[in-house]
Amino acid sequence: MKYVALTGGIGSGKSVVSKIFSCLGVPVYDSDSHAKQLMKYDENIVSALKKIIGEELYFNGKFQKDVMRKAIFSDNILLEKVNSVVHPAVWEDYKQWSDRLSVPFTIMETALLYESGLYKNFNLSICVTADDKLRVQRVLQRDGGDVEFIKKKMENQPFVQKALHEANFIIENNNTFVINQVMTVYKKILQS
Repeated sequence: MKYVALTGGIGSGKSVVSKIFSCLGVPVYDSDSHAKQLMKYDENIVSALKKIIGEELYFNGKFQKDVMRKAIFSDNILLEKVNSVVHPAVWEDYKQWSDRLSVPFTIMETALLYESGLYKNFNLSICVTADDKLRVQRVLQRDGGDVEFIKKKMENQPFVQKALHEANFIIENNNTFVINQVMTVYKKILQS
């Protein structure tokens, strides 16, 4: 079985591509939602994050994402410490999940493929790309917020360019025929 990473910048359309792969019967692991669950319920992660951020991260036993966001937003060292706990746990969770399945390949959808160092663990990678203006529009429609904040988030994803150069497959999602591109990639992965 192959481990396949699906990455791309915010608003590029990773989730759309993931849904198409799911419709083709490919199991897709959403690293963001699994990371959130692991940070809430995995005792080892909870203990490690309390040491890094502080007890206030789990007020009355409940994970406080705003406390996390504020703590790591402007402190790269703290962010690296948190990532060094969460990313390996997400990889192990994905690997265990994948290894229980009898399929030719599984996909992990992750925005932080290169930042996390997880790219080393995958057999293949797919990068979803879209024009910056379109990405901003998508994020505004999905999350609201303001344009400057979204652009700042996009700037904080410098590894997107690396993903474009390193990926085995690139899917352009500028309101183009994404399904056809996914079908082509799907067939090539099965043949590889």
